[in-house]
Amino acid sequence: MIQNLGVTGRVGDENEGDEEKPLPKYLIDFEAEATARRSLPALIASRRCYLDQQADEDAPADADPQQFVDRIVEHCSAERDYLLPDTPLKEAIFRALLANGNEPMDAEEISAVLTEKWVMTPFPRNTAAEVISRLADSSPSYFIDRVPEPEPEPEPEPEIVAVVEDAEPEADDAAEAAADEDSDEAVSEEVTEAEDGDETEGAGAEEE
Repeated sequence: MIQNLGVTGRVGDENEGDEEKPLPKYLIDFEAEATARRSLPALIASRRCYLDQQADEDAPADADPQQFVDRIVEHCSAERDYLLPDTPLKEAIFRALLANGNEPMDAEEISAVLTEKWVMTPFPRNTAAEVISRLADSSPSYFIDRVPEPEPEPEPEPEIVAVVEDAEPEADDAAEAAADEDSDEAVSEEVTEAEDGDETEGAGAEEE
């Protein structure tokens, strides 16, 4: 019986309103061989089917591992004994990545491959994505590593917009000045009329 419990990409149940976070992807890191004590080409070459291994000599330590990956994709992964039901899970993850051409896969995708492959097996296996992720994170001997997350794009710098003074305020100033002139003229006329009135009243008083 296969127990595929599955997981979601959510950070936590308490953040139900948050968007789902993409699950990390895994691949076989060819560059990690430089710091390891085992040959990655030999490791991959040994996962080929029996007929392929008999067709050539042992893989040299400096061979290109991609050629063995390609052969596994083209032929060996389709053989019945490539992923047997009693395959240890770390080994099964390694073989699933090889069968996918070492293209990055997340834990749910690897879980789906193993679940489908072992759906009819009587052996109880827990192929939940959480289990796959935990094992993949602790498989340095298989050169399995996480794909680095892309760096966030830098935020664009704010554009500096030159402030152009509108010509309309000048028109407003002119209108204001004209209004002041009209007001001054009105006041001047009122003063003149008042003076004329005073002179008239003075002349009348003299006549009396």
